[in-house]
Amino acid sequence: MEKYALFEIGTTYLRMTLAVGEQGEYFHIYKTLSEPVNINRHIEADGMIKSSKIYECVSIIKMYKKICIAEGVTHFFAVASNTLIDAKNSKTFIDELGGTLGQEFKILTNEIETNAIYSAVVNTLDVSKGIIVNISGFSTRIIHYSRRMILNSVTIPYGSVSLFEKTGNMSLIATDVFRKELEKNAPFFLELDPETQIVGVSDVFTSFGKIVRKMKKYPFDVENNYVTDSEAFTQVFEFIKTLDMDRKQKLKGISSESAQTILCGMCIVDAILKYSKLKKLVIATAYRNVGILQNAILPYTVDKPITDLLGYSLNVIEHMSGQDVKHCEHFYELAILLFKQIRVLHKLPRMYAKILRIASHLYSLNKFVNSYYAILAAPIMGATHREIVLAAFAASFKKWEDFNLAEWIKYKDMVTDEDLEAVRKLSMILAMTEALDVRGGNEIKDINCDLLGDSVILKLLTSTEQHAPKIDSNAADVEIFQAKKYAAEFQKTFKRALELL
Repeated sequence: MEKYALFEIGTTYLRMTLAVGEQGEYFHIYKTLSEPVNINRHIEADGMIKSSKIYECVSIIKMYKKICIAEGVTHFFAVASNTLIDAKNSKTFIDELGGTLGQEFKILTNEIETNAIYSAVVNTLDVSKGIIVNISGFSTRIIHYSRRMILNSVTIPYGSVSLFEKTGNMSLIATDVFRKELEKNAPFFLELDPETQIVGVSDVFTSFGKIVRKMKKYPFDVENNYVTDSEAFTQVFEFIKTLDMDRKQKLKGISSESAQTILCGMCIVDAILKYSKLKKLVIATAYRNVGILQNAILPYTVDKPITDLLGYSLNVIEHMSGQDVKHCEHFYELAILLFKQIRVLHKLPRMYAKILRIASHLYSLNKFVNSYYAILAAPIMGATHREIVLAAFAASFKKWEDFNLAEWIKYKDMVTDEDLEAVRKLSMILAMTEALDVRGGNEIKDINCDLLGDSVILKLLTSTEQHAPKIDSNAADVEIFQAKKYAAEFQKTFKRALELL
């Protein structure tokens, strides 16, 4: 594995993102540090960035570089927002930062920044038609895409800070100002497919997400891919309007800086929802830095998004947790083979195969930690919150008597009685798969299933049976011995006696 560092300097912050991975294969962001610098507020009357602010930014770069050295970073990337070029001494400022880092800062063009944000979203969320809304302090970038292709993009010159400064935090005025900008710059909003979803990227959206999850007592505390709607947004928006600054700053999980500008940020979202008439809203946590690193470490994402997002994210988790990636894939193949062979018994819809995929790939985590909590905490992409929760339950027990019903009840508004029955059946399939893979050597190549009266007969085909001229009847004796331990539980689950050959 190699380590990578991305440095970003913008008008409001200086950020360093650290990642680990293999070039062209995968990467994982494990640390992000950010310092507010608010350069726009430290420009002299003559248009020059103050020397004191330059010195502050240089000091931050030096501190970050020491961290990189300690971390063993070998690959550096550095970018600067094009909003900085408005200052007369911006080139001198950016060159000094680059000299301190030992890496030239690349000025981000509007196109590069749009593509980075788009790449970050489509490679972390499975939303086929979306309007990406990225609200920064001084601008709002809107990207309309469908079927993994950008159709329209526009940058509105108002963000949560600048709209606050222009309107004095007056919500009605702020919403009206931004709506007029949309009418002038985003006519494509009037012809959107009703299936299009708003994809929110920024502190405004994550802050809103934290508040609405708390208000609704949402049991799964994960920000990315949290799906909500315009009705919930309006409820939170009306609540925020009633709070003074002191009460906003006391909101749990909301930073003091976000508290100051969250109202105007929500005015931007309010204007977009009303103008577009869209109802669905999805929270995204992958920002521009994620897209830049994706495009640098995984060059193929520049031209084409990741095709199998779930498979990619499971692969990253396996690599980062030190799992045997090939064995995890084999375990899944064996589990899905069993799932298909006994379909006549479990009668589960195809959608549960995706849940089995998550649970089987991460099943071996239980060698080190509780797989239930590990799966809930894992950075799984390409799956809904419900699918992740069901996978965690399916991987957490082998016998029904060990099922944690009290924990299940916590998710009563997210899951159904049908899901409960499905989880029981999937857990049985996983337990059987573990037994059939007990030697971890890929002995079982295929499984044939036959129904005979009240029994189900599973015939295990092994590598010996496939290649030897004479069948070895003991080739799978270890696997059969282990699997028979679940015969009683199998019969309780599927209402059939189990026989193995």
